[in-house]
Amino acid sequence: MGLFDLFKRKKTNSTFPENELEQVLMQAASDVSAQKTFYQKLLWNELFVLTNGEQGLDEGIQTLKEDLTLQFITFENGQVPVFTSTNRIFDNGVIKEQVSYLSLKGQDLFGIIKGASFILNPYSEYRKELIPIEIESLLNGTIYDQIDKNEIENQKYQKFNELYERAGKKQEGLIFLDGYKRKNLTTSDEIRLKESVMDFQKCLEIIPDHWQSMVLMAKALQRLERHAEALAQLELAAKIELKNHTIPMEASLEAMHLKDFEKAIYYSEESLKRKPNDFALMGNHAMNLLIAQKDIEAKDTIQKAIKIQPNDSINKNIESIVTDVMAGKRKRPTFEDSIK
Repeated sequence: MGLFDLFKRKKTNSTFPENELEQVLMQAASDVSAQKTFYQKLLWNELFVLTNGEQGLDEGIQTLKEDLTLQFITFENGQVPVFTSTNRIFDNGVIKEQVSYLSLKGQDLFGIIKGASFILNPYSEYRKELIPIEIESLLNGTIYDQIDKNEIENQKYQKFNELYERAGKKQEGLIFLDGYKRKNLTTSDEIRLKESVMDFQKCLEIIPDHWQSMVLMAKALQRLERHAEALAQLELAAKIELKNHTIPMEASLEAMHLKDFEKAIYYSEESLKRKPNDFALMGNHAMNLLIAQKDIEAKDTIQKAIKIQPNDSINKNIESIVTDVMAGKRKRPTFEDSIK
């Protein structure tokens, strides 16, 4: 639960809001400055609590004595219901009969029942939980620093979301999320992709470990033939996200572009570790092994893949290539051959 979570009930014909505290309670759900005002008024305004009627006190505003013991009504979950006006007690007709209640300043009420959880206006259109740590920070004044901190965080994530969405839109129709395909880019396409890269870089300045930004930036860099930069982003992403098999698969592809066969095999193998017995990944790994002149391993890998999916035409073709290369009937393919 956040610092200020407001629970809304279905709108009724209630008189809500009927005072300043209730007005700022409504506003505080979306306005940080209103949150500060709400907490200030919550502390100094009169609040209404239900009692068992045995205190021998009149209803209304009370002057507390040091030896006074108050017994408040609590819900089954231990929460103390508290109300911003007497009308809030009877909202939605939940309470139909007259009940005993007292009015206390918020500061006095929270000081009396230390460590309790409250529910503000539980029967109303707008209601809010007040948990112990929240009450404690309200009483010692640190809650306002927390509100400022939350607002800075909210602004940061709002900016991140704007950048991430904008970068994604600039990539639409220009990147391939299932591998690499050769396709010419127009000057306009290149500009869009470069702008998306810059936006993703800004995203990572805000959230440095956001691996999704790294992957999408890498896909843009891939299309721009900036393969070393793409590989660097994918390697970072692979260290952060340890289950997604497509990240090392993409890293393997970029390593092949750079003729770094050792790294390409390492990542195609890592992809298989993350998704064992995937016949398509096995086919990719077998081709990497063949290009890197690891023929026996390539043969073993492709045969395992075909046992899993005997009718896959791509793997059957890879098996034929491996067999012909090993028999000297065919020239060893290059990476460029494999992506034609």
